[in-house]
Amino acid sequence: MIDIKIPKEIRSYKEKIYFGLNLRQLICTGLSIAIVVPMYIFGKQYIGDDIASWLVIIVSIPPISVGFVKYNGMNFEEFILSFIRFSILYPQKRKYKTENLYEVIENYIEKEEKKAIAKKKINKKIKEGAFNVPHIKKVQ
Repeated sequence: MIDIKIPKEIRSYKEKIYFGLNLRQLICTGLSIAIVVPMYIFGKQYIGDDIASWLVIIVSIPPISVGFVKYNGMNFEEFILSFIRFSILYPQKRKYKTENLYEVIENYIEKEEKKAIAKKKINKKIKEGAFNVPHIKKVQ
């Protein structure tokens, strides 16, 4: 297959439509203006100029972010989804617990040795007649 190398800056080219903004940025800016201008005009009568201006700033952040913010090649909404997915839904700290194989084998051998010693003691007592019960036989 024939492969043509294209420089990275050409691949990331977005066509500018109006005021040097691409379509996504233009739509988000228009949406933000359509929301916050009436909010300021009608809100300043009830809550004052200062609070209305701060409210306008806070309300305009999400649509402007959607239009302008890109992080690691992801749009804002893709970044937010991946942030939620990998920081909130999935655990960050995974417990790494090792199992020492030599310790497991050593514990197993100790248990088997204790069982063998207990069997020897029982068989020795049976031979000596310590239990005095005729139907008990030697433990194997």
